[in-house]
Order: sequence, then C-alpha cells, then structure tokens
Amino acid sequence: MRKKFTLLLSMTLIFSLFLVGCGNQNESAGGESSGGEKKQYVLKLGHVGPADTEHPWQKYVEDFSEKVEEQTGGQVKVEAYPASQLGADREMLEGMQQGVVDMALVGTIAMGNFVPEYQVWDLPYIFPSDQEKKDEIVNGAIGEELAGSAREKGFEVISYWHHSNRSMSNSVRPIKSIDDLEGLKVRVVENPSSLDWFGSIGTVPTPMAFNELYTGLQQGVVDGQDNGPGLTYGSKFYEVQPYYTYTEHIYSVLAFMVSKKTWDKLPEDVQTTLKELATEVGKEQLKYSLDMEVKYGEMMEEAGVEVHRLSPEEIKRFEESALPTYEEVAPAIGEDLVNKMLEYKE
Repeated sequence: MRKKFTLLLSMTLIFSLFLVGCGNQNESAGGESSGGEKKQYVLKLGHVGPADTEHPWQKYVEDFSEKVEEQTGGQVKVEAYPASQLGADREMLEGMQQGVVDMALVGTIAMGNFVPEYQVWDLPYIFPSDQEKKDEIVNGAIGEELAGSAREKGFEVISYWHHSNRSMSNSVRPIKSIDDLEGLKVRVVENPSSLDWFGSIGTVPTPMAFNELYTGLQQGVVDGQDNGPGLTYGSKFYEVQPYYTYTEHIYSVLAFMVSKKTWDKLPEDVQTTLKELATEVGKEQLKYSLDMEVKYGEMMEEAGVEVHRLSPEEIKRFEESALPTYEEVAPAIGEDLVNKMLEYKE
C-alpha cells in the first residue's frame, strides 16, 4: 500500500511540474496565451491636463489610444486617466519607476529631480524663437540624448509632444515689465532652474503640486503661476487669475513615457507600434496645440482676463535676467548641454 501511495505521489508531482513548465513556456512565447492567442495588455496612461476632449493633451491621448487598439487588433488597450487621477507629476514619475504606473504624459520641467539633464530645457529663454529650430532640438540629437538619460532612470521616452509656451498669470496686477513681478508669490515647479530664476527676478518662488494649484490660487496661498494658455484656461485658473502676460519664458515639452518595467515586458512588435504611433500622433498634436494656444488666449480675454504682451525692450530685459541662472545651474546639468542649446540661438 505504501509503495502504491509513493508511486501515485511521484506521478502527481511529475504531472504538476509538466503543467508548470508548459505554463512558463506559453508565458514567454512572444506574449501568446496557452490557446495560441496573443497576450492582452491594458496600459494605464496618466496626465495632469484637463479631461476636456478638446484639450490638446486628452484629445490626442484618445486618438493615440484608438489607433493603438486598431493597429494591434485589440491586443493592446491604453486607458487614459487625465486630471491627475493617477497623481501629480511627481507621483506619476515615482509610480513609473516602481512599475505601478504604465505610461504618462509629463512636462519635462517636472522631471529635473529625476533626470537632471532635462533641466537644460527648463532654463528661461534657452530655446530659440523659431518653431522649426525648436522641433529640431526636441526631435533631434539633444532630445535623443535626454531620452537616453531618462532610460537609465527607469523611463522609456517614446516621443515628445507639445506642452506650451509658459507664461504668467496672477491676481495682483498686470505684468507689463519685469519690475512688476517684485514681491509676487508665484507657484513654481520644484527644480533648481525655476527656483533660481524666479527668485532672482524678485518673486517669491513657491513650489506646489499642480493638483493643489487651483485651491492655492483661490485661497491666496500663491498670487500667480506660470503655464501656457491651454493649461491656464483648461484648468480654469482664469476664474481666480484676472491678469495674464505672454512672457513665454519657457518652451515646455511633454515627454510621452512608458515605465521601463512595463516596457521591458512588452513584445518587440508592440514596442515598435507604440513608438511609431506616439511620434505620428505627436506631429498632429503639435499643430493643434499651437493653434489652440492662440484660441485659449482669446477665450481668456472673452472671460474677462486682462491679457498683455511684452514690448521687445521688455522681452530683452527678461532674456538677460536669465543669464545668471544659466551660469548657476549649468555645472549640475552639464555645460556641454547648455552650449549645445545656445548654438541654436546664434
């Protein structure tokens, strides 16, 4: 009896190991299930922009999602979570490093504490005014170099989209010159470039998470903020910010990223599709976003916001005010990178 029991136990163990072996084989076979069907992937994508389907972020995230599902035959589905549903930028970046957030659209200005090299794009007025040159920087060798630095920190940058030309709103007074900034408490992204420059031009730079900003402006914790017309209008900051000035001090870029932990689990053909579509859709997003910046500015004026544009003389003063920040921050982010950027302004 004991021999029969031992034999039965041995056969059961062998059969179990056989099943486990078959399961592992199917799991690693290019994303195919045991039935020969391709493995399904559901990827969660977050961003802090509004849920408005006409906003340049959400509109093209949805477009991207539809095309991914279509081109993968339903194998990959991208679920969008706008309006900070997956957290503010810092929380999403941390989640991506941990592998609990799959994808995100994050302004590179929020990435400086994770990937210091991206701070080169945060330097005020470092980009040339010509849009073609901006595109050449973002989609060329510099953009590739920064994406390589991001990969080392757990982020796979598959494309760059347009964020905004960051400008300033406030609730105290019109900003017609750099002198009008004196003493204003301005919410800034917590990075060395913003803290240094905003402090040097007389404001009180105050770091604050984006998802806390509306309340902070409403309650007077801060007097103003710097975002492009799209995010300023789309997030309804115009309701508590009666003044807006086109300082356009930072050309802000969106990094379209996948967590490296998620990326490495995807089959190569899926990776290729995601990257190609993010780039393809990103070109349309850029055109639409630039057009909408004009429209959002007009909509703010219609809502009663006093909108100003700086004179050429004042723009020059603003640009010159940034030079000491270049010298202060350059050693930490790489003087070579700063010089590469400045070559485009010559």
